Order: sequence, then structure tokens, then C-alpha cells
Amino acid sequence: MEKVVQRIGLLISYIFRAFLAYVFIPHGYEKLTEKISQQEYIDFGLGGDFLDFYLIWERTNFIEVIGFAQLVGGLLLLFRRTYFFGAVWLFPVSVGMFLTHVYISHALDFIYFDLIVLVFNVYLIVENYAVIKAAFFKSQKTWI
Repeated sequence: MEKVVQRIGLLISYIFRAFLAYVFIPHGYEKLTEKISQQEYIDFGLGGDFLDFYLIWERTNFIEVIGFAQLVGGLLLLFRRTYFFGAVWLFPVSVGMFLTHVYISHALDFIYFDLIVLVFNVYLIVENYAVIKAAFFKSQKTWI
């Protein structure tokens, strides 16, 4: 029974990794290679403050930093040896995406989608709790 649970967990991990790579790789590449179509964003209901916010990132070329982070993080998710690092790498990006839509665009469909992305990302991190615990919460004999 324990092996079945492990296999299900592994399958869930593969599905989440594939989904997140599918989300982040093309969006990261797009940010690095193209300018946005303002009308397309308006058609999606992302005009106003969100569009202004995004255009500032584009004019300052900070959008390339975000694109690079998304592309590299998505690529790291594809490989067994690097997916945990990719999940940690993409965590701040996922939080930023979610909170941007919560506080700036208020677009519910994007909020729900980004929440799913964030939950999948957190799952990939939490499934490695033993690694995190060993690295950051080593037992100490003294306070100093």
C-alpha cells in the first residue's frame, strides 16, 4: 500500500512539474522576445492599472528579468535532479504573479489560475520537506 501512495505522489509531482513548465517556459520566452499587444491585454480585461504596471516593466526592461526567471525556472522543472531548485526558484515569481492580480488587476480568472500555479509550486517544495528540514533546521546543542 505504501508503494502505491509513493507512486501516486510521484505521478502528481510529474503532472505538476509538466504543467508548471508548460506555463512558465513559453511565457518566459515570450517576455524575452516580444513586446506585448496592448489591445490583447485589454481584451482579456487586463487594462487600466495592470496594463500601466506591465508597460512600466516593459519600458524599463525589467520584464526581461521576469522572463529569464520564468524560462530558467520552467526548464529546471523538467529534470529530476533540478526540479526542486526550479520550484524554489519560481516560488517568488508565483507569489508575485498571484499578488499582482489580487492587488492590481482584480481579474478573478487570473487570480484563480495563478492560485493554482502557486499551490502546485508549493506542493513541489513541500514534498521535499525532509531536505528543507535537514538544510535549515539542524538541531543545535547550544544557542550560539
